Amino acid sequence: MPRTLPHPPAPAFRLPDDPEPGVGGRGPAGRAALTAREQALFELLSRHRGRLFTRAEIVERVWGVAFGGDDRIVDVYVKRIRRKLRDDVIETVRGGGYRRPERPDGRQALPHFAHLSADARTLLGVGRRVLGASTPRAVLGEVRGVLAPPLRVSAVALLGAAGAGWEVRETCGDARADWLALPVPEGSGPVYLGGEGGGRARAAALLPLVGPDVGHWATLALLAEPGAGWDAGARAQLEAVAALVHSALRLCLETEERVRAQQELRALTADLGERVRRRTEALARAGAEQEALGELSRRLEGAGGVAEGLAAALPVLARLAGTTACAAWLPGRGAAPTCLRADGTPGTPPHRPFPPEAGGGEVTLHPYDEAGRPPGPGEASPLLPTAVGSVTRTLARLLYLEALEAAALTDEDTGLGNRQAFLADLAGEVAYSARHGTGFGLALVEIGNIRSLNATVGYAGGNDMILRLAATLRETRRTEDRVYRLNGATFAVLLRFPPQAPLLPAPGPPAPGLEGWRERLRPVLASLARHAPFPLELCSSQVSCPGDARTSSDLLRLALARLAPGLPGAAPGERGHVHARD
Repeated sequence: MPRTLPHPPAPAFRLPDDPEPGVGGRGPAGRAALTAREQALFELLSRHRGRLFTRAEIVERVWGVAFGGDDRIVDVYVKRIRRKLRDDVIETVRGGGYRRPERPDGRQALPHFAHLSADARTLLGVGRRVLGASTPRAVLGEVRGVLAPPLRVSAVALLGAAGAGWEVRETCGDARADWLALPVPEGSGPVYLGGEGGGRARAAALLPLVGPDVGHWATLALLAEPGAGWDAGARAQLEAVAALVHSALRLCLETEERVRAQQELRALTADLGERVRRRTEALARAGAEQEALGELSRRLEGAGGVAEGLAAALPVLARLAGTTACAAWLPGRGAAPTCLRADGTPGTPPHRPFPPEAGGGEVTLHPYDEAGRPPGPGEASPLLPTAVGSVTRTLARLLYLEALEAAALTDEDTGLGNRQAFLADLAGEVAYSARHGTGFGLALVEIGNIRSLNATVGYAGGNDMILRLAATLRETRRTEDRVYRLNGATFAVLLRFPPQAPLLPAPGPPAPGLEGWRERLRPVLASLARHAPFPLELCSSQVSCPGDARTSSDLLRLALARLAPGLPGAAPGERGHVHARD
């Protein structure tokens, strides 16, 4: 990224002696004090003699990319450097930019202002004067002021095409000039009317202003004094002036547009402030009516869940709307709404189509009349919008709390139950087994070398194998079984035994439920280890309740103690890992 050139303290700058004294108007250059910015600009051009720099490039290198001003500030600094050193130290390339002249001896000799032709002095005068103009009218005034003595220009205008006629954007000079009477040229080149041999009392010129990015965007029109005419040299000078002031006019017009846009923005801001004030007053009046919602607020505060919140809110909303029932669509609960009548009893869904916003990502409330009668005029309470907003926020909060509760029991990486959910379900299974005389199994599966995998192939590779193992367990389990991720690469499975399965005391043979689990799990784990891209060591264990233990802590302790490398039911010495193939 280009950086701003450093700005050292401005020393007395010495320009090399001029081999041609007098050329440039000052003779041999003495010492001239340049400011830091002037010296930075001059050194940039001096280091790259002969290279042409545009204004934008100079601003970017000297002022920096964060500069937000007009790039014509370069013209001002170049003018200062020339005044302090010599007029010929920096060369201007019209339409291109600036450069230090390149000669075999490293110096240049250009004619002084006094040695220039009258046409060149006129153009230079126009260029210098338009630099200080800030409006299109000021630019036109400078053009007229410079061209009036040599070419007897009496009026200047900036015209824009408007259909078959002209749109006068700005004028300067003779107020009696009839610009709309000038014909619109058919071509895109300069057009001259009257003058020598034209048969008109006053000569006129229509000079197109053409930009590289906007094309022909306006026309510079000039009128001469009565009896004056323009020869070929004068016309060339007029065209050169038009090309010279094109950028200044364009910049001034854009500045005026920006000012008008800012004024419109201020007006819009004032209007918005007035609207906000009126809205604030309306909200203040609504706050005064909030007392009427006390009953609903108290009932919602005591709601312990979404179902209780709906039971408390829907009947009140139906009464406020003047209808017999109210329906609610909740996100993630399907397209069927919850419907309650004003008396609190369940209602039938609305006969008319569901609202278009129902079933989306927000709570949707819809009071309706089961008999098909629309609410009469004035039946709805003015407090209904406030009540709907309060109920919507409360239901959204209750939904969010339920989602948080579900998230607290779910492993975010695998989507399986987490350790907290496993401990709660294990305790429930133990209690159910004790009450009803049933049994269940607990199986643990773990990637034993997960730490070495993380150290060798990185955490991304280890996480990938953990996710593969989770997917394998999820696909292998039955519908009634539940899979959990305890921590890291350790997973637990709660296996429901069929009611007819015998409950064998330890240390007898494995329960039929565990044996079926082993038969299902062994081949898929072996396939997982065989197709792993790196050596994978799988560990497993199984215990049953009440065969091996009758309490949650004993079952978990025994399962962890039996956790060892090897696939479930594998032959002695058979281990569950393979080396990745090259």
